[in-house]
Amino acid sequence: MPINECLGKVYLQNRKLIDVSQFDDSFLLSQSYIYEVFRVQEGVALFLEDHLSRLEQTCQLSNYCPGFDVSEVYDQVYALIRANNLETGNIKVVLRLDDKDQPDFRVYINPHQYPTQEQYIKGVDLSLFKAIRNNPNAKVMDLRLRNATNLAREQLNVYEALLVDNKGCITEGSRSNIFFIRNDKVITPPVEDVLPGITRKHVMEVCRQLQIKVVEEKVPARSLVVMEALFISGTSRKVLPVKHVDGLGFDPAHPLLLQIREGFDEKVRRYIQGHVKNP
Repeated sequence: MPINECLGKVYLQNRKLIDVSQFDDSFLLSQSYIYEVFRVQEGVALFLEDHLSRLEQTCQLSNYCPGFDVSEVYDQVYALIRANNLETGNIKVVLRLDDKDQPDFRVYINPHQYPTQEQYIKGVDLSLFKAIRNNPNAKVMDLRLRNATNLAREQLNVYEALLVDNKGCITEGSRSNIFFIRNDKVITPPVEDVLPGITRKHVMEVCRQLQIKVVEEKVPARSLVVMEALFISGTSRKVLPVKHVDGLGFDPAHPLLLQIREGFDEKVRRYIQGHVKNP
């Protein structure tokens, strides 16, 4: 179980601000629960509207959203940001039923581990892991898969595990989406096979704005040998280059990769400028 799952001074549970000393993290042992995690930068919740749209989609796909109104989460998030005077960090939203089948709605500051500047420059090491995520379009915690990939990452000393399905195709990372670069083209697995990451969505928009061809298609693991560069995307990772996959090397300074990363960072800057801090 994670240490200090809830950070800051207070958290929100069922719309009430409560001191973090009262936070009960026993729900983390549940086999599944609906959740969203998003990043706060300069006091602004990045792409919050997109995250809440995905939360609503997850509720619909899982048929598991009793007693919750996703439309009110926006105000709850900024109430938490104000109460904690949060400038930088991650916020987690959890929707579940407690032991008495009563709605349990939580919003709290969650521990984060952002990549180092060295990792953004030199890239990170990944490994392939054979696994299939059930209902991949819904962001529901799969405790067994999370524990298995965490163990693999630790044993292999890699930053992330890339999931490979039963047809030998790479789908996504255990906590990220994956992109491949070859012949001036960006390739990413089809959305129906993966969690539709918010960063993934904006990376694809950046590619189109930069007139970089981006396509969604299945990527067999055996085709890694012909790829020029790889990067993963996610809330905490943004656009993070890959250095190795099971020892196979890639270019973390590929010109297209650097162009996409800068384009995404610029999009984040514009989003922050266009949103009122702590409304």
